[in-house]
Amino acid sequence: MNYKIQLLSFLVSFLFGIFFYFTSLLNHKMIAKQNSILKYATTLLYIVVISLLYVLLMYKVNYGVIHIYFLIVLFLGFYCGWLYCQKFKKFCKVKKKKLKD
Repeated sequence: MNYKIQLLSFLVSFLFGIFFYFTSLLNHKMIAKQNSILKYATTLLYIVVISLLYVLLMYKVNYGVIHIYFLIVLFLGFYCGWLYCQKFKKFCKVKKKKLKD
């Protein structure tokens, strides 16, 4: 694999990590008031779809070669999305349910 394809794969993995964070935030917001079984089923379906989407995207970029450092960059993008939301909390608010005693 030449360096151009690797750099493009790094960029795609990083951006997909950011996309993954914001869609997981959206998923959490959508299922916050559902029952437990529906939460688990939706989360499992979400993870499967996101994983298949990443594999498909990497297949289009570099013929499906996924190295460990691409996954590290993916999680670095996820972490950068989290840091962005920590800095600008008004854009990424998730309402938490209060527990009743």
